Amino acid sequence: MASQPVEFEEFAACLRALRERAGLSYGALARKTHISSSSLHRYCSGSYVPQDYGSAHRFATACGASPEELRRLHRLWALADAAREPDRSGDTGTAPAPNPDLAPNSDLAPAPNPAPDSEAVPTPHPPWHRRKRSPALVVIALVLALGATAWGIAAVSGIGSPAGGDGAGGDGEGLLFSAECAKPVSLGQRGVCVREVQRLLARAGAELDVDGDFGPQTLRRVTAFQALSRIDADGVVGEKTKKALYAARTRMDSWSPGKVRQRVRKVFPEVPDRAVAVADCQSFLDPFHIVPNPDGTRNWGVFQISDATLRKLGGTPRDAMDPEWNIQAAHRLWSRMKNFGAWPHCDRASSPEAVDPALVQAVDDRPTKPAQNAPSSSPSATTVCPAPGQRFKTPYGDRVYLVGPGRRLYYVPDATIYFNLWDDWNGVAVVNGGVFADCSWGEAHELANAFLARTSGSSRAYLWDAWYGYRPITDRTVFDKYGFSETKIQTRPSLSPISGGTRWQ
Repeated sequence: MASQPVEFEEFAACLRALRERAGLSYGALARKTHISSSSLHRYCSGSYVPQDYGSAHRFATACGASPEELRRLHRLWALADAAREPDRSGDTGTAPAPNPDLAPNSDLAPAPNPAPDSEAVPTPHPPWHRRKRSPALVVIALVLALGATAWGIAAVSGIGSPAGGDGAGGDGEGLLFSAECAKPVSLGQRGVCVREVQRLLARAGAELDVDGDFGPQTLRRVTAFQALSRIDADGVVGEKTKKALYAARTRMDSWSPGKVRQRVRKVFPEVPDRAVAVADCQSFLDPFHIVPNPDGTRNWGVFQISDATLRKLGGTPRDAMDPEWNIQAAHRLWSRMKNFGAWPHCDRASSPEAVDPALVQAVDDRPTKPAQNAPSSSPSATTVCPAPGQRFKTPYGDRVYLVGPGRRLYYVPDATIYFNLWDDWNGVAVVNGGVFADCSWGEAHELANAFLARTSGSSRAYLWDAWYGYRPITDRTVFDKYGFSETKIQTRPSLSPISGGTRWQ
């Protein structure tokens, strides 16, 4: 067997790590993903990379991969896919390998033909440069090559495509200007129009999933693109934003989390670890992280500098999305009091006592009892499916999840949002990493900028988030079941919009 590209092994190593963490056999994964166990084994061995990312996504989702892990896996798959050699065999090195995704599932039905990795010796073929080609085949290949070249030119220029490809400098061409996408594209929408927005953002350098779902992450990237393009940053893809997307003059390439972390440590030599922890809590070290507030203001960039603070510092949203400017501005704020009082929630969350394992409880609400002589930092894990009202995390990550009404799964994006709803880490369960697959959770919805509120003179509490608006919490029993904090409830003169059909109950 010929050696495979290093990109194949990096992709396979990521899959193996996910499978081992989830503790799933190839047979169990085959039943969950409807991909044959032999194909799954080939993926994990690095001998084959699936033809499309969908197979890898099903694999990772079944293993409980987080959104960050899914994005990393997609990048590894794209690199491995680009590293394919047309003449490289998937098994023997002599003939095109069959697509294992199309093979019957060996755990569900017997395969009618021998497995593709059988030990039969293939018939030897002469090297490609010594084989004789038929003149007719040469002519056909030439015609196909010319046709492919013409198609590629048309695809790039937009000629001949129903929607005009990427348009001609934003002059009203492209899918977003078709009748199907005539209306503005905004939060909560799904479909081809959203996918086109995401594709154009990704082309500009934005890091996001092209999944056709306009969620909070897409909202952040749209808002960042608008601010960088000097368009009214309302997060809605209207005509001006559509033209700017097709014009492709704005770039969204920025620093990686590793580079942000390194720079934060250098700018904050007095408290490098605490500074990185606060920045990670605020934005996951994402220079384009933007959080909208109910009053229409926003927080921007690595250290989530608010509009009001920006005005005091003489900066703009474009400045705040420049990681160097943002980090330097945060250091100026820190230097005034030599503490992180400007980020009270994250300062508290990043302190050593805030993440003491003694605060974590098992899923059945009984305190975790470590084994004799076991280190106190290793709480027990359980595979019981958490019930509505329960918060949990896995042993492999710090993200906190909440099980909502109807067992819908939500995730808390950062510690700032967490402490908008709860006082401390009490009640957060530690569960097995395979809980997402075992409990049939395909995706988690973000509690984007969530907080608790009520109107003056009323005892009814509501939970607000960027997806749904205000959702009523039916009664005090439900409020206590979710462990929300009474002291976190904000009193407002009015609440709008209220989503009456999606109550917390």
